[in-house]
Amino acid sequence: MDMDGWMQPEQEQMAQYAEAFYGLAGLFQRLPCQKERLSEEELRVLFEDVKERVCVKCRKEKECWGGACFSNCRVLYECLREMERSGAFSSEQEQYLRRSCSRPGQMALALQAGYEEARNNLLWSNRMLEQRQAAGEQIYQTAELLRHTAQSFADASGMEQRVAKKLRRELQYLNVALDDIRAFAREPDKTEYYLTVHAANRSALPGGAIWKEYLAPRLGKRASVVSARSVAEVLSDSCGEKMCPAPDCRAGVTDAPMIFHFVPDAHYQLFCGVARVTKTGEMVSGDNYTLLQKDNGKVIMSLADGMGSGVEANQESEKVIELLEQFLMAGFPQETAVRLINSCMLLQNGRQIFSTIDLCMIDLYNAKCDMIKFGAAASFLIDEKEIEVIRSGALPPGVMQQSNYESLHRTLRPGASIVMMTDGVTDALGGENREQAMAELIIRTKTRNAQEYARRLMERVYLAQKRQARDDMTILIGTIFERKQSRSWNG
Repeated sequence: MDMDGWMQPEQEQMAQYAEAFYGLAGLFQRLPCQKERLSEEELRVLFEDVKERVCVKCRKEKECWGGACFSNCRVLYECLREMERSGAFSSEQEQYLRRSCSRPGQMALALQAGYEEARNNLLWSNRMLEQRQAAGEQIYQTAELLRHTAQSFADASGMEQRVAKKLRRELQYLNVALDDIRAFAREPDKTEYYLTVHAANRSALPGGAIWKEYLAPRLGKRASVVSARSVAEVLSDSCGEKMCPAPDCRAGVTDAPMIFHFVPDAHYQLFCGVARVTKTGEMVSGDNYTLLQKDNGKVIMSLADGMGSGVEANQESEKVIELLEQFLMAGFPQETAVRLINSCMLLQNGRQIFSTIDLCMIDLYNAKCDMIKFGAAASFLIDEKEIEVIRSGALPPGVMQQSNYESLHRTLRPGASIVMMTDGVTDALGGENREQAMAELIIRTKTRNAQEYARRLMERVYLAQKRQARDDMTILIGTIFERKQSRSWNG
């Protein structure tokens, strides 16, 4: 919002989108709740159906469904409740029914058939409500992201005006003209800049005569090349914070106006390694993984273990990884991303194939590590010679409506390593205390090179199985180091 309280056009548009999605999500939230038991109306319909099947030809129909209707319905109701608890019609229930019915065997069969039909209808109704609630959760989370984006524009609007004037003047000495500047505060303390710049005529700029007489002859061809890193240095001086080109930024400035993306320089770097072994006899692994670095300085390490092995397990874990990449790269928080994936898995129309999620996100600015485990195998955090086992008792996504994941937050010290693995790795060691055995093996194998670390660890696990993998195995390792050249920027 500007000084007069007006929203920027893009901020206002995003806010309107968010409100629309909030309203739509509200409609889904007002849907009826799922039911655990049959309603009184459903029981009445069930009794009427039983009456049509069994009692219509019975000579005692008028007696049972007349004056003794209340007591007989109570007997049937008790039989149904017992059936709900035990799941079948027992001999004790039949004896109980025999006291009030002259055809107890037929009545028991009719009750069980009617109950199973009504129960199936209830399950399908709950399934539909569950899917609608999942869709409502997705819409709500989209509204949350749009609201956050609108706020990000507002937080950064003042920075543009403060930086633009000084930046435009300083860039002139690099033969670069600033056409436009946009700031975006993706997070409160991390402002990103998008500069639209192009190469200008040096002789027309302030100091052009000095450039033409002294600098240009000495630089030769290099005089016409201005790198994105040079622009980042000028931007750093203008905004008072060390900036660097984003991973997707262009390399150098040309005569045509182009957009350059700059982000705050990170204080840490993460080196990653991966090792994989496919189950013996299978062509493809049921495990999938991803390693991503976002523009906001966060590195994503994630593993997905499909249920079973082979092509179907691979397809399921691959789907989970692709969704995770899309949600996280779009800017969704990791908690929101896993909830959305859980909703997507619930909308699979009854498919009983699942995949675990093991997600680790490391912030390279402050070395904070956020981990989410959704039915995944244990992970290990190694700091010097100490090791922490990170376990999960949650079910895989898609099993329950509520996202039953477990999260953990840590701050890493330089040299610390995170070892993530699928359950095929821990199961390979055998014995009762597999996690303790794996922790000892990790300590003995540790090296500063993450890729070599993963390779050596997998080799030892594979040898423990005599090179016959009983399940797909994947190890993912990340080791964090401090960037010595990264220091606070004083202008």
